[in-house]
Amino acid sequence: MSTFFIIPYMRKVFFPEWDSLGLDFVIKALTDEGFELCRYPIPQSEPDQDKRAALCEDLVAQIISGGYDFVFSVNFLPVVAVACKACRIKYLSWTYDSPCVELYSETVAYEGNYCFVFDGQTVADLRAKGINTVHYLPLAADVTFYDKICANTGNKYTADISFVGSLYNSVKGPFAALENSGPYLRGYLEGLIEAQLRIYGANFLEAALEEGIIEQLQALCRMPQRVHSMESIAWIYANYYLASKVTGCERAEIMRRLYAAGHKPRLYTGEGAHAGLDVPDSGAVDYYSQAPLVFHRSKINLNISVRSILSGIPLRAFDIMGCGGFLVTNYQADFLRHFTPGEDFVYYESMPDLCDKVDYYLEHAEERECIAQSGYEKVKAAHTYHHRIREMLNCL
Repeated sequence: MSTFFIIPYMRKVFFPEWDSLGLDFVIKALTDEGFELCRYPIPQSEPDQDKRAALCEDLVAQIISGGYDFVFSVNFLPVVAVACKACRIKYLSWTYDSPCVELYSETVAYEGNYCFVFDGQTVADLRAKGINTVHYLPLAADVTFYDKICANTGNKYTADISFVGSLYNSVKGPFAALENSGPYLRGYLEGLIEAQLRIYGANFLEAALEEGIIEQLQALCRMPQRVHSMESIAWIYANYYLASKVTGCERAEIMRRLYAAGHKPRLYTGEGAHAGLDVPDSGAVDYYSQAPLVFHRSKINLNISVRSILSGIPLRAFDIMGCGGFLVTNYQADFLRHFTPGEDFVYYESMPDLCDKVDYYLEHAEERECIAQSGYEKVKAAHTYHHRIREMLNCL
């Protein structure tokens, strides 16, 4: 019999926080639901074992002294899970990042964890490993906030086609060495990237990394197997390196093709000049104050998911629909759990298909606006942060 419990009238929550997208929306939703939050700044990662141990000890002291009903964080944080296990308190987490290697920590299986993950296929994969503490929960949009932002009049950010997001054109950390690989390895990886670019709805990057290729990758930038973790070395290379490369290539190529077809897509990234694109880069936009205006005032908003997301609906897609924007996205299976293609959003299956649908919906304004309105209404009715907080609490 479990010794974990939640008292009937929960009011006090310990909230380890880091600089995550949508953090303000999560905090507001929890507060609006009647919770008092004790916010505790925490580093997203801490490689130094001694510092991590000290952090865990401080978390335990804070939790024990506060009389909290449960602990909540955006993304699953293993050090928090360890502290919660020691304090015998329930730990709720809501993961929106992909990839998120922390989900493959063995600490995810601790009793008392409620790990909500936006990607249905990731949940299925973890369940297949015997992890029963993970639950599918899609992301959300703060429609009330967006309504206020989008009510502002003006023509700034108006466009036929817009995309907001990274081009992943900089290689950071240990993976930088892979850019100088020998001709065989470089050719293999380039071929793998090109093959994945042509396939939508399936990710075979990890499966294609054979033992000999992994040995060559390890020789250039060694990825040590993490202690007490379930992910493979191939998973690390596939999701943290190759998926980013595929995504960057795909996003840049889509921008080029639309531009070459006579369109004038607006790219909001701040990275375009570094990618050698001939598409004008409008620079990065603030997530809270500017991106909603882009989504609301663009005729077509593109979602081009990072390829490490296996089936989930990215946060960008909820934000677009929650702003009343018209969404054209690559295929992601989880969309079909909640929305109807052609009624709430539109998906494409290839680059030629995307170009055809862009042409069609630019010419059919009434149909485009009806789809955008339907997507907005469904997000408002069932996919806000308040809905999600209540869904999580109902699982306890």
